Amino acid sequence: MTTELVAELERRAARFAAVATVQQAISATISLNEAYREIYKAVASVVDAPCFALMIADPVCEKFNAHCIVVDSEQRDGETVLDFPNGTETIAKVFQSGAPIISSKPERWWKGTIFQVASKREVQSEITAPLTYHDRTVGVMQVLSYKTNAYDAHDLDLIMLIARQAAVAIENARLFDAQRSEQRQTEAAAEIARVALRKVTVAEASHTILDILDEVVPSNGKAIGIIAADGQTLACIAACGTCEPMQGITAPVEQSSVSAARATEEPTFVENLREKAHNPERVPEEPAITIPLIAGNRRLGVLVVTTETAQLQSRPNVDALLRLAPAIALAIDVLLLSEDEQRTHARERTLATALATMDQPVLILGIDAKVQYANAAAIREYGYEPNEIAGLSVDDFVVASAQLSRRQTIPTIPQDKPLWTGEHIHRRKDGTEFPAAVTLSHIRDATDNIVGLVIGVRNLTEERKVADHLGRTEKLAAIGELVAGVAHELNNPLTGISTFAQLLLEDELQGEQFESVSLIKREADRAIGVIRDLLLFARKTDARDVPVDINTIVKHTVRLRALASRSSGIEVHMHLDESNPQVRGDEQKLQQVLLNLLVNAKSAMEGVKVRHLSLTTQRKRDIVQIIVSDTGHGMPATVSQRVFEPFFTTKPPGEGTGLGLSVSYGIIQAHGGTISVESEPEVGTTFTILLPLYTEGRAKK
Repeated sequence: MTTELVAELERRAARFAAVATVQQAISATISLNEAYREIYKAVASVVDAPCFALMIADPVCEKFNAHCIVVDSEQRDGETVLDFPNGTETIAKVFQSGAPIISSKPERWWKGTIFQVASKREVQSEITAPLTYHDRTVGVMQVLSYKTNAYDAHDLDLIMLIARQAAVAIENARLFDAQRSEQRQTEAAAEIARVALRKVTVAEASHTILDILDEVVPSNGKAIGIIAADGQTLACIAACGTCEPMQGITAPVEQSSVSAARATEEPTFVENLREKAHNPERVPEEPAITIPLIAGNRRLGVLVVTTETAQLQSRPNVDALLRLAPAIALAIDVLLLSEDEQRTHARERTLATALATMDQPVLILGIDAKVQYANAAAIREYGYEPNEIAGLSVDDFVVASAQLSRRQTIPTIPQDKPLWTGEHIHRRKDGTEFPAAVTLSHIRDATDNIVGLVIGVRNLTEERKVADHLGRTEKLAAIGELVAGVAHELNNPLTGISTFAQLLLEDELQGEQFESVSLIKREADRAIGVIRDLLLFARKTDARDVPVDINTIVKHTVRLRALASRSSGIEVHMHLDESNPQVRGDEQKLQQVLLNLLVNAKSAMEGVKVRHLSLTTQRKRDIVQIIVSDTGHGMPATVSQRVFEPFFTTKPPGEGTGLGLSVSYGIIQAHGGTISVESEPEVGTTFTILLPLYTEGRAKK
């Protein structure tokens, strides 16, 4: 009996360790490919999974893209992964319903595709699970085996748990990818703007712009064509990659392969760039996107980008090209207008327009470090009026703790480096502060003397919030994994002690022997109870799965604490949703969470004059919200950030184990929900629980 129990515990510990791996991947991965590898490793460690697929929904094209394919335990790489069929009945059904499917007769969507499995083997079992992020399904995960009836309900629960964590990992990786992409685009736009300030020809600048653009959107080839002053001829002044032979050719605009884009002034996809080219022998036979370069009302030319069709039509690539095209057009326009004195003044106005439309703050300073120009984004960020910000010193924007002198605020840029980057703490007009990433470059005159500076500013507040949130998530995941391991190691000997003590009690013991063995049994069982609480925090136990009326649990828990509340002078106020929302789970464990919060609230209100305890339930779309607020002493931020850590407590030794809130955290996470805390010293504390709403006939997600 004990051996079987130990074996089952070891099996569960090994499987749930895979879930901890996915949790770590949420904060550890910095790219989608790394997240996909970690997800597959976790799945393969808990079930038989020779074949595996992650299908991410494309809301624009209304189809699925296979982002990760594993066949015979080997990942299929290459751009062909994007050529995935629009979907199968099972995949579409799981995506639309959000409910997993386990089948011993899977659809043979693998046959005849680039993901063809071994020719003499047939897939016999499959699990198809939704990838759900909060209340949104982002894709589908499919696990397949060559074995008959390879998966059971326990496997399905594990895969669903991994799928939920996988969705978070994928969305976090997407967020970081998007942030990196946006940062690269912003930096590229700034670099392109700086190109326009150099003493170079339009052709030289265009080559530099193509190099900058290739860092953001890699492709087979790129080219820039400029329309002549007569408006009838198009000349390719810069090209790279497969488009390099196009450099130097000229053609009538109406007879060129980019005539459609020039005529409509809209980006245009061309299936074959060579097909309508005036000089076909020098034009690559590839699909391309042609983007008109327009500054103000002037048609300057066209940007051509060639690559595979799937990559070319990728929404992020198209967005990046469209975002950078105006900067390219403005830079080229500036260089074209710099040919004479009159156009030099027009260039200054054009650059001001370009800076005004940028979504990042930009300041232009004189040699005395005082503001000569601030774009609209800078005015919004710092809160000054346009007439107020002009003439201010850069030191007025940097907090005193970070600023020692103007010389240190604006460092010397070495001659061999085009710019300086760093981080400062900046202050707005109203006194509020924010962390800022700063990019600084010099403005030079015709004789290469420094006449001013350009400062680009990026607000890091949201970025750091995301990093801080992911850091706390990683910490809790690591603690959960550690707790699970320690609890597993302690549970085995404690179970043995309890079992043998029970056997001894069945003998006819007398007097002190009976009392001693009873004490051993009682203390061993108490220790096992602590281990059980630790495993609840680490989500290593199975919970009941039944509909639970949240209002009923709240009322019952308040009744249990009624005497203690009255004796402590606590006024209890309940504001319950009249629709009686339900969740799915274990009512006893959910009641344990509420009981922990009420006990903590009573302790927090000891010694305060006003003692009010408020419990609120509310349905919000597909979420049930439970709010528990007290008017106690509250907590500083250093304490509230650690309340869910095991064994962390502010109570004196002997009055608390520090497990109540950590166990509550594990219970809520196991129910697919979240629990958070907000507290202010001497004002009170509010705990907010969010759980998925249960409706009749709807499976738990």
